[in-house]
Amino acid sequence: MPHDPSRRLLLRGLVLAGATMALAGCDEAAGRLPPSPTAGVEPDDPQTWPPDTELLISARQRVHSFLLAAGAVAGATGRMRQLTRLWGTELSTLEQLITLGGVPLPELRRAPVTDAPADDEAASTSSSSSGSASGPGPDDSSSTSDEARKIKPLELGRALRRAVPDFVAEIASASPSNLALLTSLVAQQAASAELLGAPVDWSPLVAPEGAAAVPLLAAARPAIFGLEVVAARSRGEERAKYEQVLDGVRALTRHLTTLAGAAAPVAPLGYDLPGPLETAEQRLDLARALVADIAPAALGTVQRVRGQIDPLFGVVRVVTESVTWTRTLGATIAPFPGMTLPG
Repeated sequence: MPHDPSRRLLLRGLVLAGATMALAGCDEAAGRLPPSPTAGVEPDDPQTWPPDTELLISARQRVHSFLLAAGAVAGATGRMRQLTRLWGTELSTLEQLITLGGVPLPELRRAPVTDAPADDEAASTSSSSSGSASGPGPDDSSSTSDEARKIKPLELGRALRRAVPDFVAEIASASPSNLALLTSLVAQQAASAELLGAPVDWSPLVAPEGAAAVPLLAAARPAIFGLEVVAARSRGEERAKYEQVLDGVRALTRHLTTLAGAAAPVAPLGYDLPGPLETAEQRLDLARALVADIAPAALGTVQRVRGQIDPLFGVVRVVTESVTWTRTLGATIAPFPGMTLPG
């Protein structure tokens, strides 16, 4: 039976949970109130900052670079407006997390992601770091006309794709409190690149392995069953849509079954599905709910691959693919896929 959305892996408040949990308990014996989470933080001393603050600051700069580049895209398409709103939400969320740690926000550099070295089609390597690229400063902008700085959506998509490997390598050392959020952020970047016509060329899936793959299998297998049912009850374009997603989920499940090895439980013959599924709307709601369970299940495995770049890249891939599947099913892409934002 598919997981009820309220029972999915909720990662709400995950980011600061680890940083504040140790500070949250009061000293009952002494009757003292818990200290402030920002106690001891010196704004000018990174050694006193909460864990991963520098990673969050770097992520903020990256998202800002996306927004700068989006502003240079010729023509405001619906997709670009959607991405601009999404990145704005991500930027404000990262800023809240940084300031909640007692750290002031540093000035943002004017360095669009498209200012990175030439795309891989121009013989550059995918390891070029867009985060460290130096874009034009505020005083340089007047020397270039607005028209000359206009870019195509595909150019932005390629820049986003090019920056994914560096971002994965950067966040691999994140603390358990923040790794899932940052992984989700990278996956959204990769999904945005695909939305703009530049899908990532994924490496073979190497993680999660063994028992760590089982929770993800537990989300993928019901999705296959449910998609098979709704596809069988559909016709024409509706059926083609479900079959397209079904092909992707089946491929993922085959990889996961291999990676799980002996730890993989025997797949049940079927699952209880909510009914009825007589209308197209009912079938679509079920398909979306089942596929939406995959991203949080994937993020639930990140602690097993912390510090390991290739396995973490695999988690990013699964979350990204789940975003693509939900978009194929007509859902709007959202910030921090697989997570539940407060509010």
